[in-house]
Amino acid sequence: MLLLQGCGGGGSSDGPTTSVGTTYTGETSEAVIDSSNAKDIATGTASGTQQAVVSDSLSGVAMRPQATPGSKLTEVAPRIAQWIEQLSTPLAAKTVDVTDEICDAGGRAVADTNDAETEGTITFTNCAMSDMQGGTLVINGPVDFIFNTVADTLSMVFRVTVSYLGESEAINLTLGCSNISSASISCSLSSDFAGIDGRVYRIEDISVSGNEVSGFYVSMTLYDPDHGRVDVSTTQPLTYGCTLAVPGSGILSLDGENETFATVSFDSCSGFTVTVDGVGNSYIW
Repeated sequence: MLLLQGCGGGGSSDGPTTSVGTTYTGETSEAVIDSSNAKDIATGTASGTQQAVVSDSLSGVAMRPQATPGSKLTEVAPRIAQWIEQLSTPLAAKTVDVTDEICDAGGRAVADTNDAETEGTITFTNCAMSDMQGGTLVINGPVDFIFNTVADTLSMVFRVTVSYLGESEAINLTLGCSNISSASISCSLSSDFAGIDGRVYRIEDISVSGNEVSGFYVSMTLYDPDHGRVDVSTTQPLTYGCTLAVPGSGILSLDGENETFATVSFDSCSGFTVTVDGVGNSYIW
């Protein structure tokens, strides 16, 4: 079984979990990568790539052989987005019971909006939503949203527990959706999470391809709380199976400000090597 860190935590014992309340508050400027900070940033990529792979279906790129509560959330996210868009109509009340529109298989959903109906919260209580495969997704917790009527965009912050086919995940992520009033609606993912070192990171602009057999190729932007953001790409596919939530093999390329860069080689489940300016240093977890 693939051992992966869930989106803000999980319902199984495989891998670490993080709290639903995890929020990134660190540096947002582009990082200058050097020998003094490369180890910290590399440690973040170890957790960040796993977070990206777990969230691959949310970004709509990779093909996972098994559906998860998190992957099913993205199937219903556009539906939720378009229901929120309907709340922006002039006749919409400030508090709306949207149970009939959203929770087609039971439970309740209530939306509270501001006076302009441009932002608010939908609170889900055992809200059951059927999927196209005959399963049922159950959501509990709040989803905060901000709607831009001019740009036709929506930001949704999920801090919910999602259950699907007997598995449960605590989801802490942001979905940004565009063209929400049309059939061409699309959503992209960013996620805040606690890494293996206990620091809180953010990932966005996530792209994942591959599978558990051949390995995964991940590209993303990683925000390190102390050093800032770097672009991450995969030069050799990442494989998983370690007791810790880290890759067991694979190589990443990190790109920072002023054309600074580093490579991270995951040598085994026990350690990794970081190379900056041609000098490599090995570390253990």
